[in-house]
Amino acid sequence: MTAVIPCDAELLFVEAVSTGTVHIAIRYRAHHLTDDDITEVVAGGSALVAMAISPTTTRCGKSTFPQFERDHIKTARFNDDQLCRACYRTLHPDDQERAFEHDVPELTTPAPAAG
Repeated sequence: MTAVIPCDAELLFVEAVSTGTVHIAIRYRAHHLTDDDITEVVAGGSALVAMAISPTTTRCGKSTFPQFERDHIKTARFNDDQLCRACYRTLHPDDQERAFEHDVPELTTPAPAAG
């Protein structure tokens, strides 16, 4: 079973521009990452450069680059039915509610036809 996400970790929502599907990524605080055995170093670059060229991996395993806002964009406002079901299923049952803690676009009524 998947581990519970720490309460101070942030859920990020990344929308695929082509499909409108919204994927979930987790941003952990630095103190949660201290036990990470893998440290990636970019030769001749800085940490800022490394962050800029590193993909954001979603819960379903998709590598995205929302920092370039070409194929994927960070979002905080979307309809619940846009949420990637595979990303949702990876969440611990105690965390699944957090996937719905986002703004929802307001319903707009069509303007009356002129004439």
